[in-house]
Amino acid sequence: MISRLITCTINPAKLNDFKNALNNQFLPRIQGQPGFVDNIESLDPATGQFSCMTLWKTASDVENYDKGLFKEVAANLTPLMQGNPTVQTLPVENSSVHHVKAGKAAA
Repeated sequence: MISRLITCTINPAKLNDFKNALNNQFLPRIQGQPGFVDNIESLDPATGQFSCMTLWKTASDVENYDKGLFKEVAANLTPLMQGNPTVQTLPVENSSVHHVKAGKAAA
């Protein structure tokens, strides 16, 4: 399993626009991508600090998302941010909910 971590600061004046676009325009499409497993978002409305972690079955699934829909998501949401987002892709080491231990899916 692979995690995709995105952190950014949302322009406070654009917070509602960001949430609306992400939750209504893009999240349903992201969830429909091959290999998508889960999405976890955290947001501090006072500061605009936003973190999102998506989980994917394989690195190939993340690469396909990167080459396709992610470009559209970034093009639409980055103008609502202060600066550019930070994006990291890492293997999942442990997840109690998704039954991953020491980097491997539990049997």
